[in-house]
Amino acid sequence: MRANYLEKGIVAGKIVIGEEKTVKLPFYNISARALIIRRSDGCILGTLHRKGGKYALPGGAVEDGESLEDAVLRELDEENIHLSGKDDNWQEQIIVDYFKGYRSLAVWFLFVVDDAEIAECDENIETRWVAQQEDVWYPLMRERILLEIKRMLPNQLKVDVKIA
Repeated sequence: MRANYLEKGIVAGKIVIGEEKTVKLPFYNISARALIIRRSDGCILGTLHRKGGKYALPGGAVEDGESLEDAVLRELDEENIHLSGKDDNWQEQIIVDYFKGYRSLAVWFLFVVDDAEIAECDENIETRWVAQQEDVWYPLMRERILLEIKRMLPNQLKVDVKIA
């Protein structure tokens, strides 16, 4: 995957615009995901994509020209997940994760909500609230989720988790 960026710097206290550059990135795709926590009990919204599989966070691939914020909102809409009472600062609460096996960069947006209306969806077998004590997630995902909750929203952590 390649990305273009505009080189910028500061010279004598002024921003100087350089040339456009291209860099090869060490991953194949970028996904935008929603780490959704219910305010009342700390449960986490999880989605199951196939029978016998494990749960993942709602979300999916970022399309060409789409912002990460637009991608996560589009994915929630496609998965028929409608949030109620979400915090206004969700766009500022981000977690970046790299999945080496898939060479995929995932950007998680942290939403704290009152609740969610969940309707049937062709993309998922099931979407439900998962208690923090349940380990139904893809390998090591539960630990990562709980560590991020502890780091960003310690008052929402309902289980004991140690940071290694």
